[in-house]
Amino acid sequence: MTENGNNQLNTIKITALICALVVSYLAVLEKLGRDWWIDENYSHGLLIPFVIGFIVWNEWDRLKKWSSAGPAWLSGSMIVAAALMLLAGTLASELFTQRISLVLMLAGIVIYLFGLKVLNILAVPFVLLLLAIPIPQIVFNRIAFPLQIWASQAAVWGIRIFDVPTLRNGNVIDILPSGSTQTISLEVVEACSGIRSLMTLVTLALVLAYFTRRDEHGTRAGFSGVDLVRAIVLMVLAVPIAVLTNAARVTGTGYLTYKYGIQAVEGTWHDVSGWLVYIVALALLIGANFILSKVIGGRKGDPMENENTPSISHNSAGVWPLIICLAASGILIQWFVNRGEITPPRQSLAGLSAELGEWKQRGSEIKFEEAVENVLKTTDYTMREYKLENGRIANVYIGYYESQRSGATYHSPQNCLPGSGWTLNDPQYIEIVSPKGRSFTARKYTIKNGIYNEVMIYWYQGRGRIEANEYNDKFNTVFDSLSKRRSDGAMVRIMTSVWYDEVASTEAAYDLGGRIVDELSPFVPE
Repeated sequence: MTENGNNQLNTIKITALICALVVSYLAVLEKLGRDWWIDENYSHGLLIPFVIGFIVWNEWDRLKKWSSAGPAWLSGSMIVAAALMLLAGTLASELFTQRISLVLMLAGIVIYLFGLKVLNILAVPFVLLLLAIPIPQIVFNRIAFPLQIWASQAAVWGIRIFDVPTLRNGNVIDILPSGSTQTISLEVVEACSGIRSLMTLVTLALVLAYFTRRDEHGTRAGFSGVDLVRAIVLMVLAVPIAVLTNAARVTGTGYLTYKYGIQAVEGTWHDVSGWLVYIVALALLIGANFILSKVIGGRKGDPMENENTPSISHNSAGVWPLIICLAASGILIQWFVNRGEITPPRQSLAGLSAELGEWKQRGSEIKFEEAVENVLKTTDYTMREYKLENGRIANVYIGYYESQRSGATYHSPQNCLPGSGWTLNDPQYIEIVSPKGRSFTARKYTIKNGIYNEVMIYWYQGRGRIEANEYNDKFNTVFDSLSKRRSDGAMVRIMTSVWYDEVASTEAAYDLGGRIVDELSPFVPE
């Protein structure tokens, strides 16, 4: 075949491979792009494809030079694992699993077509892609809340330097403005804790370290040993830089609040200070990189040049089986997703009994604001208060989802409550036996927010299962979606004040939980 014929055939193969990938991952890419556009924590993701494209273009000659057929067993295993992860993530509406599947799939394809050496050269683009993938909300909150506390502690220390009367309660800072008799509360949320700039700064640290390498052809992910150490140290330093610069922002906001009142936390200053934080943090990152490049030396050279250059070969002939497998897996996944689900009959949660043993409903049902309902995306929910004769009040929330395939799924209290300023303490699994003898496991926390101290228990119920662990419930959802064609279910949460006796509060929540389980089958089908 002529050279033009070969080029045309290769173009056809590449186009077909891209189309096969799109068939499998179109929904994943669409949602990822939407999150990059609207989620300020990951807005840097919009630039990542361009950075990756530049790195690939910059390394193009080396990629061609070191291209060789990779081990089929390894690449095949990665591709199959990625397809299974995509299926599981799709059926369980677990976006992180779907997106990690994309990274694993791309890595498997690179190994299959071009070999391990090329994957090593492209390690930085793969890490950049990973850093642009939003982490699960549970993990995000476990990172965000400690950062909020650290930022608020540092901010209070800074504000007090200016002799401003300040009181901190968790991540809330109370300030008494000059000449005023009413305090103003500043809540150090994720935006001010450093978490929004953290992922961007860590990504920038890697990009900065990569493009300032002394040895531009290192063997470890494109780095020499010393350059790799510098990159890791710089990425670690991005964390305190993000926290401290945002703490300085809160300090400035606190001082201006003392001087000028509530207008200091609104409008232009708040927006300008956000941009200023990014600029200062980036300047500190560049300065840290400069110092590290002096302290941690390096050398120029190309260790790869000393190795025997392999002959250029890749699995171009084997692209068609790969394309067929990708297209088939995409079609199979779409069939699983789009096949009809069984929707069992049920009653509205509004019909849940107003009397559960000695517990009697107090007042009418509580409704969320429309914005909150749009986030929860429940098919049906009820939130109400029950009261005992001794005055104890318990708040009950039950959120039911007819299907979790479309992205609407449970919102774990571990996700929602920390974002509202609650701290979750003393996690336990407790066994509950209902009055009718049904035994199940629930998750228990002692939660605090300022002066409020409560016992919370919750569990997930549906399809004949009761599960206290979020991850086990996700696995069960995938299994039931495949075997039962059902992904419906509910999250049940009970909260009651500790008062003076946590044991008594736990027993009260235990009793109410058992009574709810005995009454829930008509509303949450088995």
